[in-house]
Amino acid sequence: MKSEIELILLGSLAKRTEDEENRFQELISQKQDWAFITGELIRHRLNGNFLSSITKEQSRYMVSKVWATFKLLSDCYQACNLLNLKFFEELISKTDAAGIKIAGLKGIVYNASIYPLNARKSNDLDVLVKEKDLKIFDAIMRDMGFIQSLDGGRTEASRREKMIQLMNYHDLVPYFKRVELPYFEAYRVDVNFHFDSKDHDITEAILEDGLQDYSGNGFTVRGLNKHTHLLHLCVHFYREASNAIWTSTARDVDLYKIVDVENTMRSESEEDLLKWCEYVDKYDLRKQCYFTLYYLNRFYPKPFYEVLMERIRPDDVDYLDKVNVAGGETRDRGVDFFEKTFDMNYGKSFQKDLTKVF
Repeated sequence: MKSEIELILLGSLAKRTEDEENRFQELISQKQDWAFITGELIRHRLNGNFLSSITKEQSRYMVSKVWATFKLLSDCYQACNLLNLKFFEELISKTDAAGIKIAGLKGIVYNASIYPLNARKSNDLDVLVKEKDLKIFDAIMRDMGFIQSLDGGRTEASRREKMIQLMNYHDLVPYFKRVELPYFEAYRVDVNFHFDSKDHDITEAILEDGLQDYSGNGFTVRGLNKHTHLLHLCVHFYREASNAIWTSTARDVDLYKIVDVENTMRSESEEDLLKWCEYVDKYDLRKQCYFTLYYLNRFYPKPFYEVLMERIRPDDVDYLDKVNVAGGETRDRGVDFFEKTFDMNYGKSFQKDLTKVF
């Protein structure tokens, strides 16, 4: 592995072991290709993770202008995350009053648990809602000044556009509320009502399995319980890393998703992760979770991941190097997943892939 890649992977961890910290110190003090490191950290939305994980002394090895730019971006992330967290607390109070259950997903949970506020900016706020509660949720959002929009909240999406979104992506056109701040143009809320897929409808069961409050950075966020939260991270990663709609634009190799799963796994004990395997079986998610662990183990290999993989291994693993395309067909991935993650020379191949999707 290139030393620059190793530095990126270690520098993106919320917590490093003593051996990892020693290796990171060794790498950052050596001559490195900071153009490559800077580009990949920004491309993969990990510049905040990297900056928040290093000491003041370690920051002196960075190019000073790079450090200053990362610091400015991290300050903006913190300001945006504060706005989202305050809004989400208000949203929860209103859905509670209306008698419906919702759960925050991904970024809003990370920012009240495993990450400092300046580490990771979410482009949106993801929530899980039961399909039968969507009308009530819509009324709440509109009462709070939101509209469903495909142009960043400037105009309401048409009925046709909303139907296309439902058919192609199985979620709602996002809700927006414009605020026009220099670093935060609008609140965006993405509503998920399929935890997995419309053919494997377990959303209601997941929400009834129990929710959990995550407290940190001065906020309390309601999300899925720690076992179903990790299930969702795996399902989300599998969906985008195995479907040509997203692989055609390299969303399959957005490294921050792998890093989020790794940092979440590190926050749990081995006993809890073995217990999590029971949830994988309970909700029939072996394929999705094995896929995620398989690729996670490429970036952050551990003997214990091999143990977990053996516990949840599906009967057929030929799908690991396949991509789903329109019409229910599959094709070979064609490019090694790890190598594609750190390759920015992808313009022509993307255009070629897009013709197959659309």
